[in-house]
Amino acid sequence: MADVARLAGVSPMTVSHVVNGHRYVRDETKARVLAAMAELDYQPNLAARALRRGRVGAIGLAVGHIHYAYNANLARTVTAQAAALGYHVAIEATGGDRNGEAATWQRSPLFYDGLLINANQLERLPDGVRADFPVVFLGESMSDPAVDHVAMANVEGTRLATQHLLDSGCRRIAMAGGSLTTAKRMVTLRTQGYVDALTRAGLPIDPALVVGASDAPPLRTGAVAIATMVAAGTSFDGVVCTTDSVAYGVLRGLAEAGLNCPRDVRVVGFDNLPDSCYTVPSLTSIDPHDEDLVAAALGMLVERMKGFTGPGRSIVGACSVVERESTR
Repeated sequence: MADVARLAGVSPMTVSHVVNGHRYVRDETKARVLAAMAELDYQPNLAARALRRGRVGAIGLAVGHIHYAYNANLARTVTAQAAALGYHVAIEATGGDRNGEAATWQRSPLFYDGLLINANQLERLPDGVRADFPVVFLGESMSDPAVDHVAMANVEGTRLATQHLLDSGCRRIAMAGGSLTTAKRMVTLRTQGYVDALTRAGLPIDPALVVGASDAPPLRTGAVAIATMVAAGTSFDGVVCTTDSVAYGVLRGLAEAGLNCPRDVRVVGFDNLPDSCYTVPSLTSIDPHDEDLVAAALGMLVERMKGFTGPGRSIVGACSVVERESTR
């Protein structure tokens, strides 16, 4: 910066104002500074700038698997909203296990001003992390009251999905990707909504209709769920799915089994992903209002980055049914 100042015949402070846009600089002076920067091939040292300011202008977004459709859509929403707030976003893949999630959290203060973490396994603040580092948790497993937490309406969402199928006349409703015994918090909550709706309707809970929760990718989980029920001779006329990606696999499984959706079996997903408009048939889905959830999470994170030190806050979003061809 001093070299640029000497070549342009101005003070280093003037160069700083031009580079950072902090104050008005006359057009003639600004032109001299920019010309000197070009001649010297001057590039601001971002690492040094971060050390001087005590911030880097970047937020971390940690997700389990970056190739999952929901995580890609989440990343799109976060990056767009963060950019409007003046922040860059770096995406980290944790692998969806507790060790990966904890490791990402531990190293984040080296690279980011704050972290949004969409975790599957972490329940408490991990050992070895800075308690004062700004973090907002996206997901269902976190129970630490010191951590800001934004969650979907998981129980209410699958209750609405199941009720939607009941209202359309279905009585043998399966749940693909669900489980009556799993320790995975998201699956447990979404299965609970399904169970609640059937119980309120006076219908029994048939374990043979709750299938597919596994470590397999979501598309395969859905397809295998249908194949399993068909092979076992289990009758069903509706399917609630834990995610839209599972529902895509269900639609494929129904086609392979010679079953028509929605004539033979009606299907509801969860996430309202953009691709759900383009499946055949288009997929009815639960909209978890991701835009609002991300806005709330970023709002809390920015407050933490600006010095808020209050107790952890918890928000559970709203949800609604978006009806398409798969249940009409």
